[in-house]
Amino acid sequence: MKYSVNKASEMLGVSISTLRRWEEEGLLIAERTPGGHRRYDSAKLTRFINKKENKRLTIAYARVSSNDQKEDLNRQIQNVETYCIANGYQFKTIQDLGSGLNYNKKGLNEMIELICSNEVERIVINYKDRLMRFGYELFEEFARYHEVKIEIINLTEDKTYEEELVEDVLSIITVFSSKLYGSRSQKKKELIDTIKGIMKTND
Repeated sequence: MKYSVNKASEMLGVSISTLRRWEEEGLLIAERTPGGHRRYDSAKLTRFINKKENKRLTIAYARVSSNDQKEDLNRQIQNVETYCIANGYQFKTIQDLGSGLNYNKKGLNEMIELICSNEVERIVINYKDRLMRFGYELFEEFARYHEVKIEIINLTEDKTYEEELVEDVLSIITVFSSKLYGSRSQKKKELIDTIKGIMKTND
């Protein structure tokens, strides 16, 4: 939703001249209509108000690896949102679709940007692996540096995530074997089948 300069000044409790000065100082930039009128994005206004009042968000984060795990994603979202509501947190839900080994995910990047902007007070996740598969301790230290707490609802592991780890490992092996033997080679297929057999035996 977009607001006019009059509505934005009313929401922020400041004069229009103050809004113009803030724009000149780069503190709150307005968008422009084709006719040259200022328009303020509602999400940016909310973030600006929170900064002004020193309020920080709770991020309710959920992630799954693939499209066929949508049911699990919905369950995660419901869990983290229920937890935030029960604790009276002002929260924003961020979700990701991608491997826990992939650090270039849209939701994760958005969360890091918010943390660096000092807009986040805590992150709520169902399991530690939902945040990232490896390097969690590094992310935890990064969050601590920005005074962000990480609250994990379930401290026990779940079979679903063990199965997902197998998928992540197989994806890594597939990539490297394709580079080593070629994407269509018989050796690559034999290697993948052998590893799948080992994993199934140890299951």
